[in-house]
Amino acid sequence: MFSRFLIIGVAVGTLAMPVGAKADDTAAVVGGLVGAAIVGAAIASSVPEQHRAPLREYIVQENRPSYVYEDEIAVGREFRPRGHYESYPVPDRYGVPGYHYSVANGRGVIYHPQSRVIIHHY
Repeated sequence: MFSRFLIIGVAVGTLAMPVGAKADDTAAVVGGLVGAAIVGAAIASSVPEQHRAPLREYIVQENRPSYVYEDEIAVGREFRPRGHYESYPVPDRYGVPGYHYSVANGRGVIYHPQSRVIIHHY
């Protein structure tokens, strides 16, 4: 399963390379591969199955405000725009240390705080 996400990440990273980049342009190639690895790792780090229901219960009990979110909420997409909603750290006990959550359109959204890539939602 991880290899599928890595392939997706490489494809995304390759597409993100500058239009004029040539195969011998080391900086562009390295930048594309690093970007692909970050995307692939972020998507592959989804919430472990055994933690999903307890994490959902935790988010519901926290009763955070829900924000209107106009874009599609989907795993692998960027959760944007920045700063228009509150972000809360996911407690380490739910298996995704360092990740954050927010509530948008009444749904919990788990994402990486720097890349903003969504790894789980309910």
